[in-house]
Amino acid sequence: MKVPACCFALLVSFSMANPADLNSDYIVDLQDFVLFARCWQTQTGHPAYNSLCDLAQPKNEVIDVNDLLVWAENWLWHAIRLDIYSNGWGYYCTTKWLEGEGTWTIQFTDPLYKPGYDGRYYAYAVHPGDFTEVFTFLAKEIPIPPGTPKKYRADVTVDLDPIDPNRFNGTIFLTQPYFADAYLADTDVAVIDPNSMGMIASFRTDSQGRFSIQIEPGIYLFVFSEDSEQHIEEAAVLGTYRDFLYPAMNIMLKPNIYLYPPEAMQLEVRLAFPAGGGVTVSIPEYTEGWNITAEPNGLLDGVFRYLFYESVQPDYGQYESGWVVAQEDLENFFRANLAQTGFIQEEIDDFVEYWIPRLTGAPFYAIYPQYKEQLDKMVQLRVFPPPDNVIRLIYAIRGLSGNQTCLIPPQIPAFSREGFTVVEWGVVLQ
Repeated sequence: MKVPACCFALLVSFSMANPADLNSDYIVDLQDFVLFARCWQTQTGHPAYNSLCDLAQPKNEVIDVNDLLVWAENWLWHAIRLDIYSNGWGYYCTTKWLEGEGTWTIQFTDPLYKPGYDGRYYAYAVHPGDFTEVFTFLAKEIPIPPGTPKKYRADVTVDLDPIDPNRFNGTIFLTQPYFADAYLADTDVAVIDPNSMGMIASFRTDSQGRFSIQIEPGIYLFVFSEDSEQHIEEAAVLGTYRDFLYPAMNIMLKPNIYLYPPEAMQLEVRLAFPAGGGVTVSIPEYTEGWNITAEPNGLLDGVFRYLFYESVQPDYGQYESGWVVAQEDLENFFRANLAQTGFIQEEIDDFVEYWIPRLTGAPFYAIYPQYKEQLDKMVQLRVFPPPDNVIRLIYAIRGLSGNQTCLIPPQIPAFSREGFTVVEWGVVLQ
């Protein structure tokens, strides 16, 4: 599940619980039985008496067989967990526990302080023995005193479907850094043995991303297409059910790759997409890669100053650390940040010249840096002969209406430009 970009105090008002859930952990199990056993055959006035264990109606203030029967009828009862996120932001709001299926009224405090926010949310409904579901809903703002966190109320309806206990079941979701997660609906999925790379099974998800197959436990690859682009995702098959959350595709815009060998060299430059995806635009033409002659000053084939491409791939980026920058401060921010990362003046000028005129639609921008650790999960840059140092930085950028978003300051990796150096910058617009 997603993680909030900043921590806020949340109002936690749980839904009604099962009275047999004596320790209030939303499941009736042996821990509750231990509590029940401690007060077995006691009554009011006894030191071990616990009124919570007086379950039978009408209550008689004695813990006896009638109470035990009520407790046994609820054995292994489990509440439905409702994890709520803000739709359009992806921030975690809170978790609610529902006693069962049906329509429930819930209240919660929203972690956003965004003027004009329209109360759109999405939620995961999770319950053992049933397929997980995700759904969106609208919530109404509850009038509150000025200066206090917003409170919302909504009616939500939960109607879950049981899994097949004799097969392996799962639900595949496509996650996004801001907007509501979605089902991988009506999609053919190949199950691949990662050792032999042979297909051992296949299935088709339904309209809610669900499937049920006969398969041995193990680690596999799920291969499927999203918007004509192939995903290659690891899948652990254990037990009878699992949710699979895979990132949706994003578009990497105008990465520039600069190459500075110590002397004129013939180079091979390749892009690899370990989780699927591919190049959509390139200059010069990419085909199976670039084969170029690079000069120490960065000139390529006597014509180009850099390699240009755009691509689509699953979004394995990080969205917890970054900066919020006012639109009028963007140029100064990027110049300073790129220089601190290790880019030189010519590379910085290229970035600013292209991107500053295109970032004018919002008064503030959230900027999330993606370094080699994140980028290697999405697009790997391979150069032969290998360089001494590689600097990679792709900014994920999203427009904001205000500067209320709270982000963790990133740790900028230490880079060097000694020897054969390759550098790359680019942008993902969210």
